[in-house]
Amino acid sequence: MAGSLAKEPRRGGQAEPTFGVYEGLRIGRPQGGEESEVPATGRSLAGRGLEFLAAWWPVAAFLAPVLVAQTLWSARYDVTGHAANHLQSATPVFPMVFLCAVLVWALPGRGRRDLLLWLLLGAAIASCLLVLAGNVQVIDAIGRATWSDTQASQLGPARPGFASGHDLAARGAWGAVLATMLAAGLLWRRSLVSARVAAAAVAVSLAVPYFLAPGAGVVVLAVSAAVARARRDLRLARSSSPSPS
Repeated sequence: MAGSLAKEPRRGGQAEPTFGVYEGLRIGRPQGGEESEVPATGRSLAGRGLEFLAAWWPVAAFLAPVLVAQTLWSARYDVTGHAANHLQSATPVFPMVFLCAVLVWALPGRGRRDLLLWLLLGAAIASCLLVLAGNVQVIDAIGRATWSDTQASQLGPARPGFASGHDLAARGAWGAVLATMLAAGLLWRRSLVSARVAAAAVAVSLAVPYFLAPGAGVVVLAVSAAVARARRDLRLARSSSPSPS
């Protein structure tokens, strides 16, 4: 058996090395498919990263100008004490604009074309603008005074615009809550979100104090729509990719 595997000796009396059944193998050398496997994986990861950026860049495009606008607006005021609290309370319009933009962008085409949804989201943004205006009115009424919350409750009502600013901000906040709840119901009726998502949006809008984050349920709606869009994109990518041979 061994003799049959050995090759004929060369001229000169030296026999060629015999490897038996292992002849032709090179230890340490990768097989044919292994050399291209790692680069292909690298290209696949890079391609996925580019696809993600191409699909989701609008989110960053919505966020950047909102952050810039909020930073520039807040920098106009140098306040402390109770006035600083109202400065913070005046800012819900900025995240509301961003979240409404993400929500509309993430919805399928029939959702983006829904005029009633645009009106409700516009009402939520307009209500948050009233929140901003009311809080600015309170800040202007306080002026340079560094009141604590207790001092503001005692001394503030005597200043023009203090009480009316609080009332305006409260009305705007409840308007944002109502508009968000109606938007959740509309999206559910249009079968654009599930009943569970709509109920969660309503619950969050009511549970989160209106003077801290009016219409907070829009976060639930925007996240749900974004997740649904990501799933649609994934299904589309799988259906368009070539099947393995």
